[in-house]
Amino acid sequence: MKFDDIPGWFYPIDQAGFAWTLEFQNRTAPPGDLLELGSFKGKSAILMGQKLRPGERFTVCDLFEDLAAWDGSHQTERDFFGTKSLTRKAFEDNYRAFHAELPQIVQGPTGTICAHVAPASCRFVHIDASHVYDNVREDTASARVLLQENGVVVFDDFRKPETLGTAAAVWEAILNEGLKPVFATDAKLYATWGEVAPLQQEIIRCAKASDWARTGAPVMIRDMPLVRLLRKGR
Repeated sequence: MKFDDIPGWFYPIDQAGFAWTLEFQNRTAPPGDLLELGSFKGKSAILMGQKLRPGERFTVCDLFEDLAAWDGSHQTERDFFGTKSLTRKAFEDNYRAFHAELPQIVQGPTGTICAHVAPASCRFVHIDASHVYDNVREDTASARVLLQENGVVVFDDFRKPETLGTAAAVWEAILNEGLKPVFATDAKLYATWGEVAPLQQEIIRCAKASDWARTGAPVMIRDMPLVRLLRKGR
């Protein structure tokens, strides 16, 4: 199996964003665990697992086939994923094609994650589960509890017209709750409750050193600079 054969919406620009962020943490940050809330069929989880350091723990939380019976999701989510053969076995098979050991898997609503992961234990959290406003708010609050001081949280679908609940929850956290944007792609927003500048400068450096990515001038959101990460030619 090739990585590109795995279904999903984990685009090359975000593969770079994940890799550059995790590799920067591997060089500069203390040990910390990784967490993914919502995994689909494992594409982003596989990359995250590749950046796991010895002694760190990786946890994945997803409803998998139980989504259809969960009353916290929106009907559009149940209808959409009901056509995608979303199963825990599919995730595990894909992950095992690239890794000898599975992550810790929590099969259930992401709102239960704080019962399974210790406070202030994570350096990287990817939120890509339900896009319903209340659920994203809950996931954001969990990330704040679980992240280390300079840990990074990544939000999927923070700007699509179809996922305005996610957008509302993310910008509420930025404007009112101390979350600081670091950089954004078309699909994902990378943010922290810690220091922005070190990671932001690293992303700018990595994009400049690549032959296919670029960053634009920072956009100011109040007094917070946000960098866009794009493919060249865009």
